[in-house]
Amino acid sequence: MSESVDLPRREFLRRVVGTAMVGGAAIAGCSNQAELVANKSAAGRAGSPPPGGQPSPPGAAAVASPGVAPAVAGVGEHKLLQLPYPYGALALADPQGTGVKGISRQVVEWHHDKHHAGYVTALNAIERDIAGLPTIEAKANYSTFTELKRRETFNASGMYLHDIYWLNLTPGGYACDQSMGIYKRIVQDFGTWERWQEEFIGTGQTPNTGWAVLAIAPYDLKLHCFACSFHDLGGVWGSIPLIALDVWEHAYYYDYGPDRVKYINSFLRLLDWKSIDADYQRWS
Repeated sequence: MSESVDLPRREFLRRVVGTAMVGGAAIAGCSNQAELVANKSAAGRAGSPPPGGQPSPPGAAAVASPGVAPAVAGVGEHKLLQLPYPYGALALADPQGTGVKGISRQVVEWHHDKHHAGYVTALNAIERDIAGLPTIEAKANYSTFTELKRRETFNASGMYLHDIYWLNLTPGGYACDQSMGIYKRIVQDFGTWERWQEEFIGTGQTPNTGWAVLAIAPYDLKLHCFACSFHDLGGVWGSIPLIALDVWEHAYYYDYGPDRVKYINSFLRLLDWKSIDADYQRWS
């Protein structure tokens, strides 16, 4: 997906399928791996941040890799992603009183340790329950099997999108520079950077939406903002999520009350565009 010649659709799909097969994952690009956090936490970023960006904190690290397939996990053995920064690291100073103050320590702790962990725990239990069924009995109205299958994708997608959400962020944020491939692609596909921001913020405000996701779609190889009502409803098969914004109330109500826009603006200020660009480049 270079500026002049798009990656052929067949090759893009081959990479998606190949990544999923190697990792044993149903969705290519799952980042639920401790090694990805270790990579992000161990290596420091070299050089200065781009204009308008924040300095990289000491020990802050390099690129997380949602585009890399995870190691194969045993049935019911998925692990909760460990945060690559302290709980309180996503708070922002707000000396002008704009109300855009990042994400508080309390919200990060609740969101990660309760909500995110809940999807991992539930998915593990569901996988073990399915594996332990003596027979597969599927009925149109109800059966244990059909209910487990209905809940499987909800919890798997909840775990996956939260992995991306946390790895999208970095203390203080790292601004997007116009030299980055992801910046050029956003301008190419949305017309202007400002138009993309408006669409992404608008997607996050869409009624009955739980996630706003910027993803590369397989049907035209362009960037799209998808409004997902639930974790597993609203995306497109084969898409590569680059940014996942959680807009369920638990992600922001403690900090912002009903003012979802201020929370979204805080999220945008905290994005690690160096990491996002690296994930984009993996598919270009």
